[in-house]
Amino acid sequence: MISASAAPDAPPAYRRQDSDQTLAEGLEEYYAANAGRVMRPRDLPPESFMLFRNHDLCHVIFGLSTSLPDEAMADTRTLLSCDVGVRRYLAYLSQDQQAKAVFKQVGYWRSAWATIMTLPRILRAVAEAWRMPKRWPWTPPDSFQARALAELRAEFGIKVI
Repeated sequence: MISASAAPDAPPAYRRQDSDQTLAEGLEEYYAANAGRVMRPRDLPPESFMLFRNHDLCHVIFGLSTSLPDEAMADTRTLLSCDVGVRRYLAYLSQDQQAKAVFKQVGYWRSAWATIMTLPRILRAVAEAWRMPKRWPWTPPDSFQARALAELRAEFGIKVI
């Protein structure tokens, strides 16, 4: 759901802390805002579906774009604020062929540099992760799709950084 009154360069509504969009609406807006840059998981090989779907949901729930700094934040927030765990998440990234292709395309040094440049936000993400009453589920239940982002963020103590 994209507001007709939104300015053309305004950030998508899912990136607002108090967004009243549902998780499903936020995800659709994320895909619309990134058409041609982000493949929908259904268009990927089956073995990559869950990794990319859950990663995209993290972009939405944490209010992140697909800029390189926000990609670094998506990985950071996933590691710190989701229940996936470091070992399991890194295994996904190191074993999935689509994920490897993305890292190769972007470049490992460029990704590392973006992470370094994002360090102040990463430090804030560390503090926010400590404040969360519970971790965001790496694979959220289907029932979350119909819930408002503001409501989910309040329940899990998620702050858009």
